[in-house]
Amino acid sequence: MSAPLLVVAEFVFSEAGESEFLPHMDRTLQEVRDTPGCLQAVVWRRMGRRYQFSTLWTEAQNVATWVENEFHRSVLMPGFRAWCTEGCFGEYRLETDHQRARRCPSCGRWSQALPGWNEQQPSRCGKCEAPLDLPEA
Repeated sequence: MSAPLLVVAEFVFSEAGESEFLPHMDRTLQEVRDTPGCLQAVVWRRMGRRYQFSTLWTEAQNVATWVENEFHRSVLMPGFRAWCTEGCFGEYRLETDHQRARRCPSCGRWSQALPGWNEQQPSRCGKCEAPLDLPEA
């Protein structure tokens, strides 16, 4: 596999726009994650109604598949134009990836997993095998 493609989309919502978008957020993440070639999709929220969507893809063609997704085309694209006061997109090749580390709540050991972009790993402690705290899918 070639280096994954990182796509970052940043939006600043109006107060009313954020209220209109929030009911669509879970579906947005699910639709992206269900798109073939999507390796990871996360959203980060900051003060000031700022959101950053980070997605990793196996190749650019998979991003094009997402762009053509019916939900993306009919709900999100027109919605973001109405809901947001600012937006930007960036595409980057992930040439280097480092291990993700997660601390075990049972024994305190740090366990690592590659690749670092998969926030569902590591899921178990490498020392005591206890389940590790994972973010909601």
